[in-house]
Amino acid sequence: MRFATLAALLAFAGTTSAGPPLSIDDPGILAPGDMEIILAAQFTATDDGQVIQAPLIDFSLGIFEDKAQIAIVLPYVRADLDGAPTANKPGNAEIGVKYRFVNTDRWQLSFAPYYIFGVSDSAAQNGIGSANNTLALPVNAEYQINDRWRFNGEVTRFSVDDADDSWAWGVALAYAAREDTELLVELAGAADSSFDDHALDLRIGFDRTVSERFHVLASIASGLREPAGAASLDADIFVGFQWFL
Repeated sequence: MRFATLAALLAFAGTTSAGPPLSIDDPGILAPGDMEIILAAQFTATDDGQVIQAPLIDFSLGIFEDKAQIAIVLPYVRADLDGAPTANKPGNAEIGVKYRFVNTDRWQLSFAPYYIFGVSDSAAQNGIGSANNTLALPVNAEYQINDRWRFNGEVTRFSVDDADDSWAWGVALAYAAREDTELLVELAGAADSSFDDHALDLRIGFDRTVSERFHVLASIASGLREPAGAASLDADIFVGFQWFL
């Protein structure tokens, strides 16, 4: 899941796809009427405590042939942070649209704006999510290097209500180790609007095709760098089940 402020991006850098189980999205588009459902759980441990998102529901629907789809993300969060009572509440819901404007044999590019709804101030203080409503403006890219290797990248500008704006970015490589298994590695970062301070995380994972319509997704991440005074990311574990309907 992607969060609205730099501090939250540092502490809870995670997914929502390219695409889950990575933290960046891909420019792929569903056919009109086709649906993708991801039911997942995500565990995040930092120096400040632990956060579990379960269930984490990611729903997408194709709306225009080869061009556009819509998506909704709904997390339920349990937060146990130092100095705050344990809290169990819905987290930051997201709604967005993805428009793919380049689609060739090797290249895909998309613009995928989404809106993040802030949680209450009390929920944010207990670690449930960000209290700020946020508009995210990501551009996604994919390049098919050959039959086995694929490159993905994303740059996102976060326009945050009543707070400084921020940036996030990520690059990923995918390797088709077997016909049914893709291995993934990603570097993901976040920075404030002035780029004076930034964070960097490393994530590895896999996408296992069980059948044409069902995949198993998993990844684990750890923080490589965080700004002075920010909680370091000890581990972030994502496990998800993906259905195409």
